[in-house]
Amino acid sequence: MQKVNIRDLMHNFSHYLKEVKEGDCITVLERNKEVADIVPHNPNVRYPGWKRTIRKRSISGECFSETIVRNREQER
Repeated sequence: MQKVNIRDLMHNFSHYLKEVKEGDCITVLERNKEVADIVPHNPNVRYPGWKRTIRKRSISGECFSETIVRNREQER
């Protein structure tokens, strides 16, 4: 993984894009702080993580607070 400042990235974009096409990942720096990653395209990912829906899961059993109260009463 390479780290590159924005100015260098802008001046040599085609060079860095070629490296990404070959499978390398590039971390973009702004004033030496990491701000973004450029990664190769993955056709197996249908939607980006921020676009995917999250299914709610239900958990059966007693709630956590009831479990704590029960355990505290058993310790006495």
